[in-house]
Amino acid sequence: MLALTAFCAGAQDRVSTRTARLRVPDATTGAKIVVTNDSDVAAGLRTAPRGDETTGYRICIFFDNTQNGRSLNNEALAKFKEHFPGIPGEVIYANPTFKTMVGYCVDMNEASMLLGRVREIFPTSVIVREEKMPVTDLLSNPVGAAADSVAAVLPAEGGF
Repeated sequence: MLALTAFCAGAQDRVSTRTARLRVPDATTGAKIVVTNDSDVAAGLRTAPRGDETTGYRICIFFDNTQNGRSLNNEALAKFKEHFPGIPGEVIYANPTFKTMVGYCVDMNEASMLLGRVREIFPTSVIVREEKMPVTDLLSNPVGAAADSVAAVLPAEGGF
């Protein structure tokens, strides 16, 4: 019972922290977001069993299947972490291609907002639908921690 109480409090803290950060105007654009939380979403985040999987979205910022693909993807990941600290990313090998995947997003809207930010640095980035994504990744991720985790950005020029 104590663990469940601590988990619920942690989920609410993440929701509150994210909401507070979104209310601060963006340094480059001056954009600000007004957040209203749906109580059903917050309740769902608190009661989601650990270990369950769901469908979600990630951003593929780089992929390569050449001989030096691993090192190129690791360089892309390092550059991403430099520009977006706190947003998780990893290099994944799916024969024969290395891919650099970042973020964990609950829905397409959230993924689109993250894509807009990421394309400023990685213009060829694309959204990838993940069939199986652990709910725990969505709960602990700064991008997908709550329904109000959308970032205020203007669409980037160029891209695909």
